[in-house]
Amino acid sequence: MKDSKVKNVAGNHYDKYNSKNPIEKKLMKGFFDNVSDLFTIVGKDGEPVRILEAGCGEGIFTSFIRERFPKAKIEAFDLEDVVVKKAIDSYSDRNIDFYTGSIYEIEKKDDSIPLIVCSEVLEHLENPVRALEELKRIGSVYIFLSVPNEPIWRILNMCRLKYLKDFGNTPGHINHFSKKGFLKLIDNVGGLEVTAYRKSLPWQMVLLTVNK
Repeated sequence: MKDSKVKNVAGNHYDKYNSKNPIEKKLMKGFFDNVSDLFTIVGKDGEPVRILEAGCGEGIFTSFIRERFPKAKIEAFDLEDVVVKKAIDSYSDRNIDFYTGSIYEIEKKDDSIPLIVCSEVLEHLENPVRALEELKRIGSVYIFLSVPNEPIWRILNMCRLKYLKDFGNTPGHINHFSKKGFLKLIDNVGGLEVTAYRKSLPWQMVLLTVNK
């Protein structure tokens, strides 16, 4: 059955994680510091037994999750085989189960995953509501989400003279979430409570509690 498809979501269009630019390195440090703060909330009652990352790309963020939760069973998927292979090749020693899959049809029948991570994926999707509903279906406690904070994201791209013809829009981004738009998206799904919200220039992120 045909339905909404993922648009240009496989892998990172630009490798911000390994940038040598001092400004970008500082922004990435702020990003991971904020993620760590939210993960501290997750771990306040003990490390989650299972973690699933939806849209793992080349596995860089997945590796960070492993460092933060060294004992958890971690599964991570992305849309394209070639991207998943890069993740496997790069992090074969991290005890992470990488595989190919779609966020719209996650191969899990139960709802027992205590932490689901979905970082910088929703901006690529034609149907982000459907994706969130699928994450909620399999989640049991927490869902972590991060997306670019618009219009700041595009403004900063234009300041560095990138994607000027597209007014700073990164290729593949078809949704542009302000704080209001991001929280409205979450509210449209229902059953997801915002436990914590953070801004980390030029991103925004939330930790959600699943209520069914």
